[in-house]
Amino acid sequence: MALSKTNTQPLTSNLVDPDPAKAAEQFKRHLAYLQEILQGTNRQAMIACLTQDSSTTPFQRRMLMEFLDGVHKTGSANRDELTGMLTRSSLLDRYSQKSPSTNNKKTALTLYFIDLDGFKRVNDQHGHAIGDQVLTAVGARIQGAIRPADMAVRWGGDEFIVVFEDVHEPEVVIQLAARLLRIITAPLHLSSEQSIEVILGASIGIAIGADGTTSISDLIDQADRAMYQAKKSGVNSIHIFP
Repeated sequence: MALSKTNTQPLTSNLVDPDPAKAAEQFKRHLAYLQEILQGTNRQAMIACLTQDSSTTPFQRRMLMEFLDGVHKTGSANRDELTGMLTRSSLLDRYSQKSPSTNNKKTALTLYFIDLDGFKRVNDQHGHAIGDQVLTAVGARIQGAIRPADMAVRWGGDEFIVVFEDVHEPEVVIQLAARLLRIITAPLHLSSEQSIEVILGASIGIAIGADGTTSISDLIDQADRAMYQAKKSGVNSIHIFP
């Protein structure tokens, strides 16, 4: 659905002062107003509305996600332009064996490789603009379902990866996968010239690095293979490697 355009007066003035110092003051006032909005509403629900709003351009969406996530502009290269999620390079850098944060630290990692089922059909039936809305909305749902210490990335296309730290008990691993599946496959209500409801499936492959010694590359490969096993089992399936 389109966002309401009411109560936007503080942000819609066309009188931008040409003086840089005065323009900076204007910009600060707008930021203060945006901060008030964040403090007075449900942040995750607002993000979901923004990501599903077809009136925002990719540039506006990227800037909004960077602002809402508190990401400095210099870190934007590690953000996916469409969804605002972290990219595969961020994942590999964070858990690389050469990363200072991993030195002398063995953290149990469980990696979920998620592939959307039926996404090509959405593009074919409704076009790539709606497909982009779907990817952005799913990305927002995934990011809203994890803890601050965990990590969600857009791996590419309609594939996503989620990494949970210090989670390796099989029962908990399956419970988290089932929760992700419910969140991802819930109906999406998207806006275009007419309201569109999209229902997707998902296949989830899981790799568990219980002792913290398995490399991130090996975990990705294992979870990827498990995901293909899940796909062979049918829509909305979960498979743990091996």
